[in-house]
Amino acid sequence: MSNNEHLTIDGLHNIINIKSSMNWSLSDLVKSEFINFTPVERLIILTNNIPDSNWIAGFITGEATFDVLILKENSFKIGHRT
Repeated sequence: MSNNEHLTIDGLHNIINIKSSMNWSLSDLVKSEFINFTPVERLIILTNNIPDSNWIAGFITGEATFDVLILKENSFKIGHRT
């Protein structure tokens, strides 16, 4: 975008190709207008750990909320539970 490439026809086609690879893909209307789109390859990321605390923060900031509830509970060692 810093080079204004998104304002060109090639840039628009690149955006359509990227959008076609996303979860909801393209609407029927967009598909009818851009019949020669090529979905881009999606990378598969396999991980067993959280690589960085900012990784979770990105999900929360972008799509959701995150709540932590701490309750007093005498049956737990520390006297509280989450």
